[in-house]
Amino acid sequence: MQDQDRVPVPPRYARVNAWVISPDTEAELRFLTTVFGFVETPGSRMSDLDGDIGHVEVELDGNVIMLFDAKPDWSPTPSHLRLYVGDAEATVERAVVAGARVVTRPTLLAFGERVARVRDPQGHLWWLHEHVEDVAPDELASRFADPAAIEAMTYVQRSLREEMADRS
Repeated sequence: MQDQDRVPVPPRYARVNAWVISPDTEAELRFLTTVFGFVETPGSRMSDLDGDIGHVEVELDGNVIMLFDAKPDWSPTPSHLRLYVGDAEATVERAVVAGARVVTRPTLLAFGERVARVRDPQGHLWWLHEHVEDVAPDELASRFADPAAIEAMTYVQRSLREEMADRS
C-alpha cells in the first residue's frame, strides 16, 4: 500500500471534492435545491469580509459540494459536474423550469446510460447521467457499431463541441 492510499479524510468528505464558484451563490443554492434535491449543510455558511458567501456546503446522498461567491473582477469559472439522476428527462425539465438551458437533450448511449447536459443560470455545466442497464464488456463493441448508437454518440459529442466553442 502506498502512502497516498492512507490519507486521512474527515467524515462527510471524499478524497476529491468540488468547489463551485458562482457570481450569485445564493441563486446557485436555490437551483441545486430545487432541481437536484441538494440540502445545505447546517452551519456551513460563512460570509467573507465583503459580506459575500465565502463558503457554504451542500450535500446529496453523502456527497459534499462546496460553493462560494466570485468577486466582480474575477474571470468566470464555470464548473463541469456529472450527476447521476433517476430520470434524465424529468431532471432536465426541472432544470429548464429553474432557468437552465438544454445543451444536450437526454440521449440513450450504447454503454447503458441516458445522458443529458444543462447549463444552469450561473453558467455551470451539469452532465446528467441516468443508468439504464448494465452492459457486458463483450457486448460493447457490437453496440457501438450500431448505426443508431453512432448517431446518438455523434449528437452528444457535437452538442458539447458547439457549447464549448469559443464565441469571443
